[in-house]
Amino acid sequence: MMESAEPVLRQPVTAEYVLSVFQDQHRQIFLLEHDMLPREELTFETPVEEWQWQCDYLEWRPLGRAWNESWGIDLTDEEWREVLTPKRKKTLGGVCELIARHASAPVIREETFFGKPCRPASAFLTIRALLKEAGADVSEIAPSSSLFPYTNQFAGTFRWNIANLALGALPGAEVINWDLYRGADLSLLWMTGTLPFALMFSLGSHSLWLMLVPGFFLLLFLLFRWQLHHLGGRRLQFGKLQTFRDLAELIATEAPVVVTT
Repeated sequence: MMESAEPVLRQPVTAEYVLSVFQDQHRQIFLLEHDMLPREELTFETPVEEWQWQCDYLEWRPLGRAWNESWGIDLTDEEWREVLTPKRKKTLGGVCELIARHASAPVIREETFFGKPCRPASAFLTIRALLKEAGADVSEIAPSSSLFPYTNQFAGTFRWNIANLALGALPGAEVINWDLYRGADLSLLWMTGTLPFALMFSLGSHSLWLMLVPGFFLLLFLLFRWQLHHLGGRRLQFGKLQTFRDLAELIATEAPVVVTT
């Protein structure tokens, strides 16, 4: 198995890069939630008010703190308020410039194998290092390993750090088996909600058959869970990408810069 003892390499970012990240995140959100591309692309002139609406109506303070976490920076509330309020007058350009002065982003460290550089292998090692940083056990991850045990649990890493290695390259995400999970959750909710009433009425009227109602929803829940296990559970799938090799080859092809050690 390919190994690299080097930490993830990061470089300072520009305001243009920050804007490109926001544009790609905007695209990913629309593809995942609406199965369509956004009608208008974010620009430096986009009002903060419109951008906040795209970020689920977050007010300026939680929005700034959320981007602190995403970008790995530690800006104060006062610094965020300066570029986020008043939201009708401030634009995304000011936000991008502020982040660019403090943030860095992971880039691919070019590795040499058998005396020759290999972009896909270098991308694979960077992807695996980013997952390790996020807390994943990467000891069993090989190029031929399936992505699906990791994409759902570490969705943020795939949709942020890994996607940012080659902006715009990662296909739109799709949640597989979402309907089955929703059905299981609804069955469990109905079972929990009807159990107290079934107990109350059955004890009062000696009609224990009323207990069949929550029992029916329990049976539905168990069937849904069995079907989910049979289908491999909930998965976050990016286009037709199946393995880490697929992902690494795509990233290696589209990444703008591969840094040589």
